[in-house]
Amino acid sequence: MTMSREIRGQIYKVSADCKLISIQVKNKLEFFYLQPRFVRQFRNYLYKGVFVSFTCDWKKFKMYSRTVARIIAFEKIFNNRYHRKFSYYNHKESRESVLDKINQYQYRMFLDLEMTLQHSRYEKEEIIQVGAFLVDKYDNLIWNYNHFIKPTLIQNVSKRTLQFLNITAAKINNGINYHELYEAFKKILLRYKPLVIVWGNNDKFAIDKSYTINKVNPIFHHNDFLNLQQVLKVYYNFNYELGLFTTAKIFQIDCGKQVHNAYEDALLTRKIFNSFYKIANNNLDFDFEKIMKHNLN
Repeated sequence: MTMSREIRGQIYKVSADCKLISIQVKNKLEFFYLQPRFVRQFRNYLYKGVFVSFTCDWKKFKMYSRTVARIIAFEKIFNNRYHRKFSYYNHKESRESVLDKINQYQYRMFLDLEMTLQHSRYEKEEIIQVGAFLVDKYDNLIWNYNHFIKPTLIQNVSKRTLQFLNITAAKINNGINYHELYEAFKKILLRYKPLVIVWGNNDKFAIDKSYTINKVNPIFHHNDFLNLQQVLKVYYNFNYELGLFTTAKIFQIDCGKQVHNAYEDALLTRKIFNSFYKIANNNLDFDFEKIMKHNLN
């Protein structure tokens, strides 16, 4: 028996909180549970009469006195009005839009940051290490960057930070100041205008905070960021928060032991991206879900 079912049909009813939908399947009304991310993403499009196509678990459970199956991934959400088809979501088109964005850029920057772990909740996180690789669209290296940064506001970096990164305080105290970092990246970003590829959103938020702390104007443009972690979730249609090293193993990349080093993590992000891009851009067979479940179990 396969692990999932494919369901296609027209929505009969949606619960008030949008967590359950019902569909007529082979003359029987069945109920399906939407995970929170689907509620956030699709609640405006899910109502009576809308057509949906999705995969769900075979296994069922009780919810609101109903026997329900959990929706794993949506393929299509559409409606027919006035003899016209309105597409609200199409997974194939979402995959194509990911590649379209990547292919708009002639250069790519793989960026990773390490931040302070605060002494208290009143203390702002600051960037203390930056690792980056700038490449052209053929992955030829143009520029790389690996520096520790002295915090602007924090006088003494916490022991928790030093232990987490496995470094000494001297490593940070002997680092460059934020404005040297700022000017170096400002020059590169103005010249090459790269797609900035990161893992997760934390680094983008940290950069935004750094502008305020150091009283400087933004140099990164939000539209130029690509969250590779989210890209893989969209492209392969799954709902797991995968870590960098787990994902590397899925793509069969030798990554050794995780050391929380910005330069090493930027390099690993580059390797994961290159593996993904080769598979996606050439439409190669790659059973991501099967390999992912093997690594998670």
